[in-house]
Amino acid sequence: MILLRQLLDELSTKQPLFFELKIKMLLSEWDKIVGPVIARHTKVEKVENGTVYVVCDDSLWMTELTMQKDRLLKILNERSGKELFRDIKFRRGKVDGKVLR
Repeated sequence: MILLRQLLDELSTKQPLFFELKIKMLLSEWDKIVGPVIARHTKVEKVENGTVYVVCDDSLWMTELTMQKDRLLKILNERSGKELFRDIKFRRGKVDGKVLR
């Protein structure tokens, strides 16, 4: 896995397609980054211009994660090996078909 990450790091500086792949691989680990409890209530919707858009199934989770935004950004950027992410925006919505409360 380390070799694949190194290859993606090198290619992502030269090719936008590999940059997008690197971001998708990193965000596929969302449940490991935030933990299983938070992961059950959230999902990454998209990444655009360094901003991660996250859907939360409850306004309480939105509030909690907004307070943890700096910590989450630090973890995301540490895992990426670069400052790829500048912000996280949270919104309320359906997460994996769950009905909103």
